Amino acid sequence: MTVTDPASYLRTLPAVRERTRLVMDKAKVNQLTNFDIEFTKFDETVEFVASIIQRDFAPNYSKIPPHGRWQHFDVGGVSRIQRLVDSWSGIDDAEIAKRLVDLFLVSVLLDAGAGNKWVFSEPGNMAGVYGRSEGLAVASLYLFMDGLLSSNPSNPYQVDSTALKSITVDTVSKALQHSSGNPLAGMEGRAELLQRLGYALEKEVKYFGPDGRPGYILEYLLETSTPSADGKHTVSVATVWDVIMTGLNPIWPKGRTALNGVSLGDAWSCSSMPQDGEEWETIVPFHKLSQWLCYSILVPLELYGNIKYAGKELQTGLPEYRNGGLFVDTGVLILKPEIYKQGITNNSTMGLETQEVVPVFQADEDVIVEWRALTVGLLDLLLPAVNERLGIAGTKDQLILAQLLEAGSWKGGREIAAKKRPERMVSQNSRNNTAVRRLMTEYKQLISEAPDGISAGPIDEDNFFEWECLIQGPEDTPFEGGVFPATLTFPKDYPLSPPAMKFTCDMFHPNGKNIWTSVVEYVVLNWINVVYKDGTVCISILHAPGDDPNMYESASERWSPIQSVEKILISVMSMLAEPNDESGANIDACKVWRNDRAEYNRMVKANVRKTLGL
Repeated sequence: MTVTDPASYLRTLPAVRERTRLVMDKAKVNQLTNFDIEFTKFDETVEFVASIIQRDFAPNYSKIPPHGRWQHFDVGGVSRIQRLVDSWSGIDDAEIAKRLVDLFLVSVLLDAGAGNKWVFSEPGNMAGVYGRSEGLAVASLYLFMDGLLSSNPSNPYQVDSTALKSITVDTVSKALQHSSGNPLAGMEGRAELLQRLGYALEKEVKYFGPDGRPGYILEYLLETSTPSADGKHTVSVATVWDVIMTGLNPIWPKGRTALNGVSLGDAWSCSSMPQDGEEWETIVPFHKLSQWLCYSILVPLELYGNIKYAGKELQTGLPEYRNGGLFVDTGVLILKPEIYKQGITNNSTMGLETQEVVPVFQADEDVIVEWRALTVGLLDLLLPAVNERLGIAGTKDQLILAQLLEAGSWKGGREIAAKKRPERMVSQNSRNNTAVRRLMTEYKQLISEAPDGISAGPIDEDNFFEWECLIQGPEDTPFEGGVFPATLTFPKDYPLSPPAMKFTCDMFHPNGKNIWTSVVEYVVLNWINVVYKDGTVCISILHAPGDDPNMYESASERWSPIQSVEKILISVMSMLAEPNDESGANIDACKVWRNDRAEYNRMVKANVRKTLGL
């Protein structure tokens, strides 16, 4: 192809797919520099990813959200963003869109590697502890809600250039709970990035308005949009991309790949690209963080900004370690022996504290660039194959790439890594070795041979003490077909003490209060179910060891270290199938259960459909 302005071209979305395709062409004839590729393993990858999507979303695939920052804010089953929006009474949709773009943009920019020692302890009654991307999302939400990113006393829920330019390392450090005992990697760099963002917002008035707000891009997009017959404004994703790449260009660090004095951002030379042409032809662009930002802000702009998009298909899969790791761990990509050997040498030279010897490389090394390019290409192949496997290809429910990333490849990469290398997920918890080793053992067992109808695992790969669970409604009950999410929080002395459990969905059950938009608590005492208002799930085996001071239970019926997550979840499934109307907490449900079983079944089934979004 003829390119008159290579620097501009390499900064576009089409360039990402077109340039990575050249590396995939080399892969198809096994002429890569660093990897061998086993396409015979690809069907296994498809099956694995499809099984995860089926487990979590079948049959309601259309309800899979697009990949983006929103889901990270809702870690632990808490709808933090919706709660925030609901608290803004009297605010019109356009301002809601602007506020969410303000928040999402800052949060994405702060979403760089947190390291494996940092966690964020959520204040208030949430009391969750989160690390990595999810922890940074929740931390940035509180940074935003505390008004630390706004210079407008009448509107603390905004981000503006004045506040960002004056923000200090100390302010950001305290907000993100950084300390010597809880170190967040790159703390000073994060604060400096926010400061640079402030100057960029101030400079690009066309995009960000007179106050330098990220959310002002809604006004720019509406001005450049095309009105549609349905009253919405059609916006090209390429226009959103131009705002990101041009408007935010000043914030990126210097020293990355440049062409004719123009910084290309996340773009790198790769030995598997054509080597016999011009210099720029060896470069493959990714723009991963910019694409992550684009995926993230498209959602609130569409929900509240009265716009719809043309060209969503321009975005590619994100070339990061979870998506890329999926293809390594399923055996599609295999390091060439000499490259693997060099990676092991690097590991030894760096003196890394690991429990398993794995190859290690720098982010800008040729092997990593090639891996990222292959990840983009393989994700493009994975999408149609998964749609075919799910039986939804060509239907209105077939997945788009953003949904595959959210529900399949990213989650699949995390899960298979946990299965193959669970020891590497818990380095931050080394001081709690007994609890961590026990939880790792239980997690590995649940992955390999979980009973039908339940799944559970850590919410965050560096914090084994917060888990999320899914429980399927028991067969031959009105709950059949339902999928009920919950969380498990483990104490540091587990298994000496039991975990706490909360359902994060709506229920209609004699032993469950009908609490909409809130958590529902189930308590099973000796198979007598009781419900409290704080949403905690308790089963007899979850009560502290020893005799019951109220003498309702014997010590043998309460928690002991021989119990397990599997037994807890099976007990809760049994509760769904066997209501106890003698100690019911939902009086209405008890009455219907006793007096009109057919109506009870109908109401339960209706609630199940509601929880599935049907």
